[in-house]
Amino acid sequence: MKKPRAAASESAAPPRMRLKLKTIDDVRAEMARLYREGKAGLRDVADVSRLANVLALLGRLIEGSDLEKRLSAIEESEERHATTH
Repeated sequence: MKKPRAAASESAAPPRMRLKLKTIDDVRAEMARLYREGKAGLRDVADVSRLANVLALLGRLIEGSDLEKRLSAIEESEERHATTH
């Protein structure tokens, strides 16, 4: 006996989007795109809000990571400077 076929919406996975979100500018551009889609009625406002919140969190993580890298570079520079004098 054959299994009943699933509806197309049940079996087909949504297409994966590969977005470059490695910098604050990338996140800003994506957030602006979401805003425009919501404003134009192309995307549900609740979805825009949820996605914007995730993007805001991602932005804070990127900021923290960038700050940590910059601080490490300053500390390394200070250590090199201290050992030469």
